[in-house]
Amino acid sequence: MIEQKMSAAGLAALAVSACVFAQAQAVSVNIGAGQQPMAVAVNETTNKAYVVNHNSNSVTVVNGKTRAAIATIQTGAGPEGIAINPLTNRVYVANATDSSVTVIDGATDMVVATVRTGSYCQALAVNTATNKIYVANNFGHSVTVIDGATHAATTFRVGQGPRAIVANPVTNKIYTVNYGSKDATEIEGATNAVTSVPTGKHPWAIALDSRANKTYVVNEDSASVSVLDGATGAVKNVTVGEIPFAVAVNPTTNKAYVLTYAGNTLVVIDGATGTVRKTLPLAAHPSAIVINPKTNQIYIAIQNSASVLVVDGKTNAITATVKAGAIPYAMAVDAAANQVYVANFGGDNATVIY
Repeated sequence: MIEQKMSAAGLAALAVSACVFAQAQAVSVNIGAGQQPMAVAVNETTNKAYVVNHNSNSVTVVNGKTRAAIATIQTGAGPEGIAINPLTNRVYVANATDSSVTVIDGATDMVVATVRTGSYCQALAVNTATNKIYVANNFGHSVTVIDGATHAATTFRVGQGPRAIVANPVTNKIYTVNYGSKDATEIEGATNAVTSVPTGKHPWAIALDSRANKTYVVNEDSASVSVLDGATGAVKNVTVGEIPFAVAVNPTTNKAYVLTYAGNTLVVIDGATGTVRKTLPLAAHPSAIVINPKTNQIYIAIQNSASVLVVDGKTNAITATVKAGAIPYAMAVDAAANQVYVANFGGDNATVIY
């Protein structure tokens, strides 16, 4: 296990932050993983985290209680995405290089199936209500639907270059962002019927607020976010800043949070009005964002400093800076345990913040 060390001044600053902001987490530990961790997901029911190791073709299983790696599971080649169905305790890993999905039984941490997909699958989403898994195939311009009970798969066309996907279990609708065709695809879960929804130029990332029935699409080259209203079909474009590339939603507060790469900012969007409420300057090169809706804390990974910023969602103030590993690339929250997991692409490890 490799632990990141902080200076005395840094530790003192974190101690002050912990005293003043009781909710802010300021302790971290690094856990050994495979080569180039680039995705992570959490099953809050079992208190396990799963770290995707791109160059090792594997997943590292982390016990959230002990904060230790407990298993390594081999996957297909070049895994890049991961999603979990907590109701069935199944883990799904998208293997981009060999265009397949590895299905893992979370109870045994064993591979139970490998399902073929379209070309270069990068991202997955699970509809827990229907037990279906939706896989975005970037090079195949398609989505593969996997039946969670039988592992039977169906593939159909969407827009060009889908690279991110979300599923709304309340409405049984699925949304992809299609980088090449400059649109999103709305999929009707019951029939797999598709509808193109216009967005800005080069949509890059997506987040869902199932409570408000709104989907947020980040348009990398339009400096905007397209807000899709699932009830009316209306689309509202919100200007944020240059090269927005990541978004996360807090359904409890009905707010969306967008990172801009060129502007080095965090942009807060009010979901009720579709307007920018706050723009917060950040350190250079923010790389990922997640939210704990129970504590209303926002976590932002910063590439250049190998750290994670903690932002209070009520005040929009930075309350702590926590050390991570080299090139923190992706994060996941276990809201039940109040822990955050960071996949560090530049090192063979993951960070647990608690």
